Amino acid sequence: MLLKWWKVNPPPFFMSNENKLQIKINRAMSSGNFSSAIELLDKILSTKPLNLNLLMTRGEAHLRLENFELALRDLAKVVEADNKNVTALVNFSVALIRCNMQNDAKPVLEYVLELDPENFDAHINLCNIYQSIGQSEECLKLAMRAIEIRPNAMIAYNNLGTAFGDLNMVKEAREALSIAHQIDPMYVTTAINLAQIEVKLANFAVAAQLYEKLLLLKNISPSESELVKYYLSYCYLHLGRIPEGWENYEFGSGSLLPGTAFRSRRKFNQPKWNGEDIKGKKLLIWREQGLGDEIEFATCLTDVYELNLDVILECDPRLVDIYQRTFPTFHVRPESITVDYFPVADDFDIQCAVGSLPRLFRRNINSFEREIIPLKIKESAIQDFQTRLSKYSDKKLIGICWRSGIFSIGRNLNYTALIDWQELLTQSNFKFVNLQYGECESELLEIEASLGIDILRWQDLDLKNDLENLFGLIKNLDAVVTVGTAVSSIASSCNVPTYLLMKPSWLMLGQKDIYPWYRCITPLVAENDTHIAEKIKLIPNLIRNQ
Repeated sequence: MLLKWWKVNPPPFFMSNENKLQIKINRAMSSGNFSSAIELLDKILSTKPLNLNLLMTRGEAHLRLENFELALRDLAKVVEADNKNVTALVNFSVALIRCNMQNDAKPVLEYVLELDPENFDAHINLCNIYQSIGQSEECLKLAMRAIEIRPNAMIAYNNLGTAFGDLNMVKEAREALSIAHQIDPMYVTTAINLAQIEVKLANFAVAAQLYEKLLLLKNISPSESELVKYYLSYCYLHLGRIPEGWENYEFGSGSLLPGTAFRSRRKFNQPKWNGEDIKGKKLLIWREQGLGDEIEFATCLTDVYELNLDVILECDPRLVDIYQRTFPTFHVRPESITVDYFPVADDFDIQCAVGSLPRLFRRNINSFEREIIPLKIKESAIQDFQTRLSKYSDKKLIGICWRSGIFSIGRNLNYTALIDWQELLTQSNFKFVNLQYGECESELLEIEASLGIDILRWQDLDLKNDLENLFGLIKNLDAVVTVGTAVSSIASSCNVPTYLLMKPSWLMLGQKDIYPWYRCITPLVAENDTHIAEKIKLIPNLIRNQ
């Protein structure tokens, strides 16, 4: 009897070294000491490199420590040897997702659901993939199924809320996320998602309070804190708390921001400029985000120019000649970065994103009233379009842009269809000029046939890539009517009266009737429960009275 018990529970002095290591590994894993577990696993796997259980355990430990590439390596060996190991397949998919290999993870998780249709983790992870690739309806189905499997699971309600949010079912999103937040008030991701829904509902003070409470949590990680501060910056700017907004905006380089957030990917060896005296040093100012933001933030380049600093300006290649003419003492060149997002040219001492300049030069609403150096547009481009448009001198020339070149359900709430513009386009004393870049010819032909009008456009003008001539065209217009695209920034930088159809925006900096960045912009702000197209009917009289 005693011998039988010893075989099952042998005293330490009867155990092999391997068994002793295995007990230590189990203790380390259960106590969360994953680094120690990996060290012990390395010892055993050095002699038994194909032990699937040990590889799986080490892969899980690497996942917990966010060593995703190492986890992927171990778990790939496990699923290759045992392609019906559901737990290994799910962990393998997680490693793929965290290595930004969502397209590879998707079929793995779909296969898991074939093997185990009730697998909760597979539903959750596949839901996240569908969200990342914009398949919001599929994400919604998976989230609902996950709730059926585990009715009290916080993460399932979180995913349901994000799916509703992506489908612009905002009230439903808030309800689902509120349930998730009640289940686990300490889960940072849900609180962030709930705050973002409050932003969509224009409840900026409520969203700010949610973010501020998050920053007080003891379990919030440094990277999560950076993310929260960055999102909080937009709430502060919406509320007109400008200095606090810009300070928090600087956390936009955090590691948790999505890969589309360009600032988060940029890397430098040189320190960031914070407005201190840098005479004798060379400053690099670099672009971030899209063309419209780049042009808007560049209104602060006047302030830098007047400091007589030694400046390299790296910008969108389409803007190089324009900025070089405007700021002749700058060395202006197109942005150029390596595959790992370091600058190609390492010829500067200190650096600053163009989006960080408002923190230095636009810290209150009055600072936006200063005169800025106007962009110097190529004279030949201005003259060319002056000639082309001369036959329409009896009419007001109105540029129009009705949507972005990027489509999504969320973005479509901020954009219009050309048919929405009927009341404006039928004004007999206006002549309309197309400023909509991308494929839109079929839309133009359809509205022209429907309304019996013609909208000016030229086959030799590339509205997306030929900014020199686009600026030249816009300088000849009497007004521009646009939704929130780069066209609004281009037109207003030409000091052309611009009527901007928009939803509430942080760029208004808490103002109701003025657009601080450019006083030639008239903001036409649609309330949250209305569409921006409803503001178009106001525009004919606004243009006549300008």
